[in-house]
Amino acid sequence: MDLYLIGQLSGWLDVSWWWAVFQVVIGLGAVIFVHELGHFLVAKACGVKCEKFYVGFDAFDIKIGDRVIVPRKLVHWQWGETEYGVGILPLGGYVKMLGQDDNPAKMAEERQRALSSDAQPSEGPKLDPRSYLAKTVPQRMAIISAGVIMNLIFAVIFAAIAFRQGVFYEPPRVGTTIPGSPAWQNNLDGSQVLRINDQVPSEKYYTFHHLKETIVLDGYDGPLDLVIQRPTENEPVELSVMPASNLIGVKGGENLLALGINPSVAPQLSEIATVDSQASKRAEPPLQANDRITAVDGAPVSDEFDLKRILARAADRAVELTVLRGSEKEQTELKVDLPANSMRTLGLVMQVGPIRAIRKDSSAARDGLRVGDKIMSIDEQPLGDPFTLQSRMLHLARAGQSATFRVSRYVDGATEPTELDVDVTPQLPNALSMVHSKNGIAIESLGINLPIKNVVAQVSQPASDSENPLQPGDVLVGATIRLNDRQRAISYLAPLTKPIDLKTFPESWGVVHTNLQSVDPGTPVELRFERDATTKTALVKAQLAEGQYQEVRGIGLKFRQEFYQDDSLWAAIGTGFRQTVYDASRVLKFLKKLFRGQLSIKHFGGPATIAVVATSEANQGTSRLLLFLTLLSANLAIINFLPIPVLDGGHMVFLMYEGIFRRPVGEKLQLALTLVGFAFLLALMVTVIGLDIWRLS
Repeated sequence: MDLYLIGQLSGWLDVSWWWAVFQVVIGLGAVIFVHELGHFLVAKACGVKCEKFYVGFDAFDIKIGDRVIVPRKLVHWQWGETEYGVGILPLGGYVKMLGQDDNPAKMAEERQRALSSDAQPSEGPKLDPRSYLAKTVPQRMAIISAGVIMNLIFAVIFAAIAFRQGVFYEPPRVGTTIPGSPAWQNNLDGSQVLRINDQVPSEKYYTFHHLKETIVLDGYDGPLDLVIQRPTENEPVELSVMPASNLIGVKGGENLLALGINPSVAPQLSEIATVDSQASKRAEPPLQANDRITAVDGAPVSDEFDLKRILARAADRAVELTVLRGSEKEQTELKVDLPANSMRTLGLVMQVGPIRAIRKDSSAARDGLRVGDKIMSIDEQPLGDPFTLQSRMLHLARAGQSATFRVSRYVDGATEPTELDVDVTPQLPNALSMVHSKNGIAIESLGINLPIKNVVAQVSQPASDSENPLQPGDVLVGATIRLNDRQRAISYLAPLTKPIDLKTFPESWGVVHTNLQSVDPGTPVELRFERDATTKTALVKAQLAEGQYQEVRGIGLKFRQEFYQDDSLWAAIGTGFRQTVYDASRVLKFLKKLFRGQLSIKHFGGPATIAVVATSEANQGTSRLLLFLTLLSANLAIINFLPIPVLDGGHMVFLMYEGIFRRPVGEKLQLALTLVGFAFLLALMVTVIGLDIWRLS
């Protein structure tokens, strides 16, 4: 937990959560309904008998023994010749037409049912004129394509309603950057993205999420051309930046390309305004949700960049915040004393790898440090704890003094490293020194990124009363924080009790260090480590690191939000059309990258992922949910029109063959291809549901 953002948590007891779920159910049902409605209306217009119209599949009953607990048809009724209903399996819907069935096992039976009972024996088999099979190829093409067309039409409608109503969104502005990432190396902190490749965010509705998608989908084609506006410069800057992989810290995101950017936040406190056991909790008078920070020690704060720059330069002392509290009509200005944030430690110093990356225009780049340099000592003293290096450099930066870095460097392709001295004058930082689970720590006063290994280099003070005290060389493979009853009862701290796997990620000690900053001194931490091929356990207590401070102070900030609204219905329809085209094109781009092997199937989202994302969007307003339904409708349209038997696109291929060659595809071949398509879709469905379970577990 830190300054950047503390998420707002909602539980199943929250009425707003249930309202969001209700909206999602209605919205997803509407997407399926309009697709099937397209098939139904055109089929009726062509004179086809429609026997069933279902949202959801009436595939099975849920039984205990012979007793039906939940019927396959949740709701159903007969109106005219058609049975309407809602099925138990919410994975789609269908219109059952006479003579047409997607189930390969019933295709032959359905063809037999399509034969007319009025045919004379002398005439031979004759199709029922109201069957699907009796219609012309153009009519059947119209029926098959109607679902996709309806989805695209309603995608525009959903988006138009959202844009006319107005929508809040996160703008394409960079907040913090991941240590060592391309964004960090190129000083993108606080920058506004004015152009990325051929997209100009300022010319239309364009969100931070769109920006990240563009990075993922266009990054495989080469460096991204960016035009940015840095907060410290007056003129825009053009950059060519190559994205990197292994920066996205979610399951299944390991090989997605990224620049290493996080969304911007506003200098306004979120619902969880302060973090237990951190400096924000000791502010006087207490900080409250929605307080807006306008100054720190008298220096004006207009955005996140200003706030973090000032706090980074004052990490070791208390500051005075100027905050506005209350509504715009009744605002009160307060002066709030915010103390420094003492660092928590386990008394362990971890091994540090060679410099992994260097910021452009930093003191390290200017004074001659290089990527690959291993820091041996600073001013003839050991490197020590990398988490205290920033504060040590801050003192030198204030005084304008330099430090002598003894580094081990491979010079001119030599097989053995050479030790040499480099004098570096640290700078006052413009950003907080971030810690990342995979990319180590950024020392902003120097502009270097150091990997931190899960190997003990030094035990700086008695760290454990356990029977297995830690020693230099021990390899940490796991950690579990044992919160006390008071802290376990705090919802946003509860996730800290989850065991941390340090073996899978050998440079993830930063996760333990970050989580440690939100616990009470004396909190026990169970460390699992390997020594001499044996796994041991030590119980270590968190303690305050005397004279050492964290730059972050436990202030929860809101995401920066902007508002977009079209001033007329026609303008909203135009924006909705552009948004639908954009959503459809990125689905096609994703599939293209998938077939090329640049993206993995594990990046697919199944029903659970769709439900989670949709609920999250609904919690942010009806307009956000409508825009998600636009994406889903465009997605459904594109996926459904892929040339896979069973899908609408597969049926269209069969019809194109029939239209060209004046005869239908042979029954055996059509059955075989349909079976293959059915098996493929079944396997895909099982896969994405499995991925949902894995991703959300």
